[in-house]
Amino acid sequence: MKAPSVIARPLADARLLLDDAGVQVASVVETVPPGRPPTGPMRVVRERTTDEGVHLVAAASIVLADNDDRNV
Repeated sequence: MKAPSVIARPLADARLLLDDAGVQVASVVETVPPGRPPTGPMRVVRERTTDEGVHLVAAASIVLADNDDRNV
């Protein structure tokens, strides 16, 4: 079964989407900005499918401002 693309999705949503498609998440590596804690949600920035399942890399988003529409 082909895994759906989850690039740019919040990590929790990506896991649910893959689970609903019957695709196993083999691993998740989370990254954060250097020198400060993440303030936004984790988003998938890389996905790789192998025989084991999908391997994800998620990066912490940085909130630009509380009322900024560009926040992702």
